[in-house]
Amino acid sequence: MKKLPGSLLPNRVLLIHTLIGGSFFYFIIHPLTMVIYWFELNGVSFSLNQFLTIAPERILHSFSFHMTGMSLAFVFMGVLVGLGSGLYYSNILKKARLLQKQGEQLRKNILTLIKEGESDKVEFKSSLRYDYKNSNVNKSLEEVVVKTIAGFMNSDGGMLLIGVGDKGAILGLENDYFSLKKKDRDGFELRVYQLITNHIGIEFCSLVQTDFYELNGKDICALNIDASSNPAYVHFNNNTAYYIRAGNSTKPLSIQEAVKNIKLRQGKSWVV
Repeated sequence: MKKLPGSLLPNRVLLIHTLIGGSFFYFIIHPLTMVIYWFELNGVSFSLNQFLTIAPERILHSFSFHMTGMSLAFVFMGVLVGLGSGLYYSNILKKARLLQKQGEQLRKNILTLIKEGESDKVEFKSSLRYDYKNSNVNKSLEEVVVKTIAGFMNSDGGMLLIGVGDKGAILGLENDYFSLKKKDRDGFELRVYQLITNHIGIEFCSLVQTDFYELNGKDICALNIDASSNPAYVHFNNNTAYYIRAGNSTKPLSIQEAVKNIKLRQGKSWVV
């Protein structure tokens, strides 16, 4: 479909709304007002039978030459109402186009990141919990995702793309969706935040922003993870661990290494 120029679409919207407003007030509001006015002028109580009797005559009278001035007044009011609604709707369309452009730009940025491959700030995960090797749900994969999130938090932040293979293949999230109680983006996002809450801490959820993109007809999820000012520990099976990013991978630190890393991130340089 051919897109209208940016300046033409708002003008067309205003014209359509103005015509509709003027026509509605002229053909609907004006005649009905004349009928209601007849009841008020003659002091007659309103009834359906009386309305059906008097309405045809008053409606025809409202379009007579004698009522030209009144008709123009109603058309003018309709034009003003239509102009107001047209401006409001044009503003909505403008914001929608802006959001669409921003979405397209973000999509291009994601494709560029995937093309450039993994790094200390970007990592790919095939899925949240679906095991492509064994073709089944493997919840232990969720632990890997949690460790990666914590690793970014304990480093300089970064982006985790879920639904993308190690080589950049777009695998999508359909298999993950199918394994969830709520089988859509909302259910996936809910599960991600449940994992962060349960295994890192609810106070760290605010450091993660989830965005979904459709690439090649498949959904992927981008987790934008901010660096944390406090250490983010991972708790699984009564074990607590501390992870950081090391190149394009996530590395666990020993207690001594973790203490040194935390102190360095807090601006202290003493040695344990």
